[in-house]
Amino acid sequence: MKKSLLIFILLFSSIAAFAQQTISGVVTDKQTKESLPFANILLSESKGTITDAEGKFVLNLKKGTTSIRISYIGYTTLTVPIDNNTTYLKIALEPSQESLDAVVLYNKENPALQIIRDAIKRKKENDPERKLNTFKLNSYNKLLVTANPDSINGQIDSIYTKKDGKLVFKEVDSSNYSFKKDMTRSHIYMTEKVSEVSFSSSKGKREKILATRMAGFKEPIYEILGLKIQSFSFYKNEYDLFGTSYAGPLANNALSKYNYKILDTVTNNNRDAYMIYYSPKKKGKTSGLEGILYVDKQSYALQKAIAEIKAVIDIKAVQNFEYNQTFEVWFPSDKEINIRKGKTDDSVSLLGTTINVQRGTTPQDSTKTVSTNKQDASDFVYLSSKTKNFDLSINKEVSIRGRGLAIEIDELAHDRSEEFWNQYRTDSITKRGKETYVVLDSVIAEEGVEKDIYLARKLLKGYYPTKYVDLDLRYLLKYNNYEAFRLGLGGVTNANFSTKYRLNGYGVYGTRDKDFKFGVGGAARLDKRTNTWFGMSYTDDLVETGSSTFITDRRAFSLFEPRLFNIDLFYETRRLTANIEHQITAKTHANLMLSKSNIESTYDYGFVNDNEIFNAYEITEAIFAVQWNPFSEYMQTRHGRSEIKKGFPQFAFQATQSLKDVFGGDFNYTKFDARIVHEIRPIDKGVTSFLVKGGLGIGDIPISHLYHTSPNNPNKDVLLQRFSIAGRNSFETMYFNEFFSDKYAMFQAKHQFKPFKITRGFRPELTLITRFAIGDAENIERHLGQEFNSLQHGYSESGFEINKLFAGFGLSFMYRYGAYHLPEFEDNLSFKFTYYFSLGF
Repeated sequence: MKKSLLIFILLFSSIAAFAQQTISGVVTDKQTKESLPFANILLSESKGTITDAEGKFVLNLKKGTTSIRISYIGYTTLTVPIDNNTTYLKIALEPSQESLDAVVLYNKENPALQIIRDAIKRKKENDPERKLNTFKLNSYNKLLVTANPDSINGQIDSIYTKKDGKLVFKEVDSSNYSFKKDMTRSHIYMTEKVSEVSFSSSKGKREKILATRMAGFKEPIYEILGLKIQSFSFYKNEYDLFGTSYAGPLANNALSKYNYKILDTVTNNNRDAYMIYYSPKKKGKTSGLEGILYVDKQSYALQKAIAEIKAVIDIKAVQNFEYNQTFEVWFPSDKEINIRKGKTDDSVSLLGTTINVQRGTTPQDSTKTVSTNKQDASDFVYLSSKTKNFDLSINKEVSIRGRGLAIEIDELAHDRSEEFWNQYRTDSITKRGKETYVVLDSVIAEEGVEKDIYLARKLLKGYYPTKYVDLDLRYLLKYNNYEAFRLGLGGVTNANFSTKYRLNGYGVYGTRDKDFKFGVGGAARLDKRTNTWFGMSYTDDLVETGSSTFITDRRAFSLFEPRLFNIDLFYETRRLTANIEHQITAKTHANLMLSKSNIESTYDYGFVNDNEIFNAYEITEAIFAVQWNPFSEYMQTRHGRSEIKKGFPQFAFQATQSLKDVFGGDFNYTKFDARIVHEIRPIDKGVTSFLVKGGLGIGDIPISHLYHTSPNNPNKDVLLQRFSIAGRNSFETMYFNEFFSDKYAMFQAKHQFKPFKITRGFRPELTLITRFAIGDAENIERHLGQEFNSLQHGYSESGFEINKLFAGFGLSFMYRYGAYHLPEFEDNLSFKFTYYFSLGF
């Protein structure tokens, strides 16, 4: 097995058990010959299956079964005899006027719509997470990537080439034979997981993973554990499948998203249910959900739900509910999801990205090779995930420490004994399953896949790992107009060194200013659950004049930072800090910092304060910041806390107070900063993002601590001389050092369209951008040696980017207009290139 294929499967797949085929068939309309989706195929009143969206079915039969019954609303129910030799049935149903009368459209309205309205209206009474005060359960999940060996033609294949219109033998191909042999021995991949799920109406739902095992890995791939393969239930406004959120069929606005149709009535747990088919009203380029809802006739709760996606990849998700008589609630009992190769070219959204293919057609005469075995092994590979809930307790005391944490992984979860697993397995491990662990443990260890994944994970975060220290790639090479090339090295200790303590440091050298800068620091963890750290650091480095950051911002890594290339206004700072960071909740991160800075400008500047001119000064600051991401989801592992689902909007707030005469501080001022980031990512459409940011400064603030709203236009006279790299959230037409403010507000809106599919390898992306900023600066005359304007009249620019024209590179065009429009047309233009790094998935 090739290493690259295995890594792809592990990182972007989930996985499962196979079912043997006994009898298959298709159900159609006898008159129109059209297939009938989701028709009932019954062995008894409560056992059977339904046809899929194409009218096809597969049914496992017990010994002695002599007939099956097919029912579909609007058609005459048909009983079909079968015998031991029956393998395939083509069943044609006769439309029935009598059955149609049962679903007369009262007031000219589809009766399914009123049933769905009632189901939506009564969600509060039926959704376990809204009806119940608490619940707790255990669940067992098994995921496989596999194929049914009985479906594979394992004959040795002969490959021929065409020559002068004749077939000439080329070679023997045993790939199908080997594949069938491998599938008879083991699955392609396998994982297991045991979880404890707790819920309280005050603290929400928490999954604690008690045990996890991924074939070949000593420690699990946490990114996969954090992936939401399937939602807990169908009652939410969004239903998640493999990291993508779809509008739920019982969402509050579901009637505007889906069409509904009554198919039949069925019985489950001695209670009748409406069987309602739903499908998207609008068919986009990316497939949406369709399926069946089994709605209880008495309570309008869900007895069962099915969601399917038919595209380049077919996905089918099934969830069953059991009725709890004591609490009068239908509670999720088990769920299953299956993925296999699709039969259409329709795109599908998985893991937050769109997957599509372009199937080329090759003229028959131009085919150079011919195979005797027409089977493609990939047609038989599928992924499946089964989860069974058990040991359910309702409305009993539940302990959930902290708030907002979606997943918590026990530190011993990856090292459980076989006895522990046997206590929780609801589905026994077959001989093939056991052999899968043996085979994959050997293959992955031999090829070093676990090490490669660990390295890839670190590199994506900007680190190169060694045994005890992760080298920080941010410091290797940068460029700006003051230092020219900035060369250096940095690092931070990792979990192998300690999970309770960390040390970090860096050193850099500027080739133009010929000066060495450095920083050192350390921190100790005071509380693991609240992720509370106390740290101290010292830096002797340069800081961009007018820049402002939120101290709660997480570490960000990019190959290069576009704005740095053109910055030339820096101040030197020697800064000592002490800080405490703390998770108020999993979604609310706070940081309190006290700092003492000695500041000296690298340019001609003086600040007038109390009749004294300060060329160099000292600042003592107390800073408190909060980052709140209410719609994100987080996971706690033994390595720390990570965001497993980025939700929007996100909010940040920061308050700064400088302290005059405290530790030698020269000035007294107060600053308040706020930021809101929001993204809208509808399926089959582009991405719309918004950034709102502002700051208010009161008191004696030198230019180093004013605001500049991120200008990114070099101070050159000719347009092409200003050709450089466009930033992400910067004003591209605003010249460096043109504006400084002590109060400001800025707004940015972007809309990134879906890529244009010009050719298979050429898919440029168009992004429309508009930005606006307004601000003011009091007593500009106090700032000597630097001339600048405020933003009191409002600054505007708009334009667009055409990204990924070649190897991630694109072009940016922006135009400056409004109150600060310049007399020369060319001076209002910005023409730059862009670069967006992509991993290709």
